[in-house]
Order: sequence, then structure tokens, then C-alpha cells
Amino acid sequence: MDQSKTPIYSALVKHRNKENISFHVPGHKNGSVFFETAKELYKNILEIDVTEISGMDDLHYPTGIIKDAQQLTAHLYGSKSSYFLVGGSTVGNLAMIMSMVGTGDQILIQRNSHQSVFHAVELSGAMAIYLEPEIDIETGLSLGVSISVLKEAISRYPNAKAIVLTNPTYEGYGQSLYKHVKIAHEANIYIFVDEAHGAHLLVEDNRWPMSAMKAGADIVVHSAHKMLPAMTMSSFLHINSERIDENKVRQYLKMLQSSSPSYPLMASLDVARAYLAKMVSDGCEKVTNELMELKKELMEGETWHLAPPIIGDYRQDPLKLTFLTKGNASAYEWQENFESYGMYPELVTPNHLILTLPFSIEGIANTRKLCNDIKTCLFIQNFLEAGVKLSNIIYNKQHISEPILSLEELNKVSKKHVYLEESLGEIAAETVTPYPPGVPLILRGEEIQSFHIEKLKFLKNNDVYFQTGDLWKEIGICVVNYSR
Repeated sequence: MDQSKTPIYSALVKHRNKENISFHVPGHKNGSVFFETAKELYKNILEIDVTEISGMDDLHYPTGIIKDAQQLTAHLYGSKSSYFLVGGSTVGNLAMIMSMVGTGDQILIQRNSHQSVFHAVELSGAMAIYLEPEIDIETGLSLGVSISVLKEAISRYPNAKAIVLTNPTYEGYGQSLYKHVKIAHEANIYIFVDEAHGAHLLVEDNRWPMSAMKAGADIVVHSAHKMLPAMTMSSFLHINSERIDENKVRQYLKMLQSSSPSYPLMASLDVARAYLAKMVSDGCEKVTNELMELKKELMEGETWHLAPPIIGDYRQDPLKLTFLTKGNASAYEWQENFESYGMYPELVTPNHLILTLPFSIEGIANTRKLCNDIKTCLFIQNFLEAGVKLSNIIYNKQHISEPILSLEELNKVSKKHVYLEESLGEIAAETVTPYPPGVPLILRGEEIQSFHIEKLKFLKNNDVYFQTGDLWKEIGICVVNYSR
């Protein structure tokens, strides 16, 4: 297939170039009706923001340009079929899980998965079993599920219907999933991978993590907008084996996605796929070499050091720069410094900061020119005496666990609020999720343990934002109101 083709984008441009009059939605009428102050900025994108008029196909039953664009994507990734998503990887994770598991089905979930994975399990009615990821002692970073934990989980739950893994992590660490896939399939279990941060991992170079597509996962979801040049909310879902009931996946995508999908978003997926195809075709050795040189320049300073490229069986995506604090340095002070230079990091926590780099030789070259500015931003004067003291929390977790109460049971019991310091041993009746990256720290139905309390105290003291709200700080955590 000619990967330079862009069926959706080309059709939109052709339509824009015709003298046409819009008597259809959307109401901006090709950009002619718009708030004057914003019109100039939005003008070009509004000219290609159409709906399912003649020649523009239908995302939910594609027979034309959308079908062609999706087939080009499937061909590039080597999937059985690929689908465009306009609701981010969230909608992909929902459809992936809800289409293949139902009420009462056991599903093994990597515990540091994105909240959308847990939402999907809740909506499906399935019973979750949590698999703790490995944690690197030196950096404190969460990684992935080990082979030994996976084997033990399947041994304890042989009737599990599916496994959901997250690979690579937010910080870019990924492991080869060949063995995970083999073990799952031998046990007749589906293996799904939320590879949100890995849409670009088609690079044939052992300095990059390996894609779950190549490992043979049954369904893989990609956030194209995270690491490829695509618009926010644009993602892919790939069906990668004959084991999957594709009709059910399509049905859930139809139910979960808008009946009026954004054409600019779909077009951006189209051109992002073409961009990736060209990068892979041209070879990425030069980009990779530039990235390696950049990391050498930023490897370590008085207040920071870069996370290593390899941790055990995990390799880091070269496009992720993860700076770890030394001493009492606070990454929030780094954030303030970066923003004063007009540079905005991807993720900031109390003890690390992530820069996501552009997947282009020009972009990397431009970043190398900023090395001195980056080093300046990472320097904090008198950092041993100043800043927020970082907590050294010991995670004494079970490798495999399940909720004390199911969501159905939780809905039937009364609840109360208790202050954080008094919550040890209680059963959580609410989910608490720091954001980013959106990985729940406490899930409904779990027993609250000492590491939960210590981590929440630490995050609270460092003013971390919680997407689930801050009510627990004021009146306490919502827990089940009965004695076990």
C-alpha cells in the first residue's frame, strides 16, 4: 500500500477548494459564521470541519475514505484491522474491555493502569484482580507486570477471561511482551495492551522498546496524539488476532463514540499515520543517535539525574526525558523555572519531571540547542536546605490482590467519611486519583493500607492535583460503614 496517501485529509482539502455552500451542520458553515475575535485563529481548521455529507464516508460504517485510511493504518501496524478513535485511548480501552468481558468474568489488571481501564471494568460488571507492577528501588518508578506474577495470577485464577497490561509506562519504560502473550494464549486468555504512549514504536532498533503489536497482543490501543503529530483525542484501536469478535468491538465503538465524529481529528490520524510511515521507511538511526547524544548532555547535574535508559528487562523510549530529583530538590520548583522560560513539561510530580520530545530530527536538534536553558531550569540554589522534603515510602504490597467488596456489593452498603489518619483497615468507598497520569492510588472496594495513607499524606503536603476531587482532604475518605 502507498503509505504516502492521505484519503481523509485529501478529500477534505478537495472539498474545501470547491466553491460550496453549507446547508448542513456544523453551524459555523465552513467557518463563515464564528465569533469574530476567534475567527482568524480557527479559520483554516473550520474549513475542513464537515459532517457525513456526500463523499465523506461514515466512521461507524466506513465504505470510502475512512475505510481506506483505516486499512492503510492496519497495513502499517500489521494488524488484522485498525479503527480510528475520536475519544482518545479512553474510548478504546472502554470498547476493548467491555466488548470481550461481562458480568462476573474475572479479568487480570495491571494495578498502575490508567483510570479508563478501571472504568471499563466497572461498566462491564467484570471482577478485577490486580497485578502489582515491579518497582525500581533506585528511582522509585513503577514498571510493568513480571512474568512470575503473571504466571502466579493465572495459576490462582485459571478461569480469568482477559489480561490488561500497560506498556510502556508514562515515563516510557516498556518490556518485551512475547512471553506474556504466549503464557496468556496457552491459558486461553485474551491479552489486551493499553499502549497509549507507544503509537510510534515501529522503529526497528533495539534502543527503543518493542511494540505490543509485534509481540502478538490481541487488542492494542494507541494514543496517536501522545507521541505522534496528531490532534488531541485522536487514537487508534488495533485488532491483532483472529481470537477477537470484531463485530462486538465495532458495536461498542459505535455505542461509545459520537455519531458526529470530528473530521479534523480523523484527518490528523490519517496524516500522523503517513508521517510515521515515512519516518520508519526513511530509517530512524539519525534521530535515535541525536536522542542518545542529547541524553548524554543532560545525564546528570547537581540537583538532578536522568532516569536510566535500561532498568532490568525494561527499556525507556528515547523520546522521554525523565529527570529525577536529588536531595531535597522539588520538581515543582523545576516546573516554575521551565515555565518562566516558556517551556512546559509533560508531567511533574514531587520528585520527577518528564519532557516529551518531538519525533523528528529537526525537533531533536532544536531541543539540543536548548540544553543550557534546560540545565539552568534544573538547577536549584541551596537545594539541600530548601524545597520540599521527599518521602521515602515503602511499598509492602501483595503481588496479586482483589477488592474486598465488589462494586455491586458497595452499592448496597451504607458509607461514612473518616479522616485519613483513621482510615487504616477501612474499605474504600471512593476512588482517589492523582492527575496526571491518572492512575488511581485507591480504588473503590480496596482495603486502605498504610502505604495508601503515607502516599496520600505526601501528595497532599506537596499540593498534588486530584482528578477525583479534594473532598477527602476536608471531611475524610469515604469508606464502608460497617465492621468486618
